Amino acid sequence: HNDNDGPLDHKAIIVANHSGAAGPMDLSIFFPYKFVPWGAHEMKEGYKSRWNYAYHTFYRQKMKYGKVRSFILATLLSTINKFLYVNMRLVPTYQDVRFTKTMRESLRFVKDDIPLLIFPEDSNEGYFEEVTRFNNGFAVFADYAYKHHQLNLPIYPVYYAKRRKVIVIGKPLYYADLVNQGLNKSEVAEALRLKVNELYAAL
Repeated sequence: HNDNDGPLDHKAIIVANHSGAAGPMDLSIFFPYKFVPWGAHEMKEGYKSRWNYAYHTFYRQKMKYGKVRSFILATLLSTINKFLYVNMRLVPTYQDVRFTKTMRESLRFVKDDIPLLIFPEDSNEGYFEEVTRFNNGFAVFADYAYKHHQLNLPIYPVYYAKRRKVIVIGKPLYYADLVNQGLNKSEVAEALRLKVNELYAAL
């Protein structure tokens, strides 16, 4: 359901909890607006890169699955995901200077009125119903769009409750408003994490 007062502004950033393995695919099917997602760059590279990320990082580290289950799922995912992600127009994200490529590609979509869906959840210890920490990459992009392209992007908090099959869209926070309150990028990320958790608490 939509806690927002009206339709989504399509020049926007959407930040959501990952909800384990289900969130990205379920939201791509059931979210009421079209979007372009951010995702790990490994998942748009060669088969070996996709498999290694899926097996070691996603299923073993983040999902805490056993070796056999992880092997089967990584092999399946790495076979089909190249086609899925091309269709979803996934924007690859990087942990180094190549993040500038992520920002430039993201900006093109936003300027074409296609919102970005970002999962900022720090999942190094796994995924939890209540989000424990947000990475600030989305705030870095919002800052870039604001300072260099005069775009004051609304940032919508979204919570997906997998077991209840409920998607809640919260009211947006505007990046310029947060900056004018004196928040830095990490504090912007924290403000949105709290908003996402408020949506969860209200379910």
